[in-house]
Amino acid sequence: MVSGCNTTGVLNATKLCYVGKARIASIKVFGTGSTAGSITVYDSSSATTSGKKVVTKMYVGASTAPHNYDFDFHGAIVAEGIYVVESGTIEYSVEFF
Repeated sequence: MVSGCNTTGVLNATKLCYVGKARIASIKVFGTGSTAGSITVYDSSSATTSGKKVVTKMYVGASTAPHNYDFDFHGAIVAEGIYVVESGTIEYSVEFF
């Protein structure tokens, strides 16, 4: 049997991506090269960051070439959900089980 995971698809705004316990497989971050931005991923079941655990922060700087990053999270567990705060002009996707 082939196993797979869920994906948020490519997003470019702050979003509550999933509510409930999950395992993060990977997070992908994309930039055009001329744009910069960052994402902060929270273990949160609502669109709030107050008192919530920061899972990771990622930054993509502006340069002359596009950036495509794929960060492996080895199934890191979030207890409440996946809330991503995006700033700047980048795109991202979260793959999770």
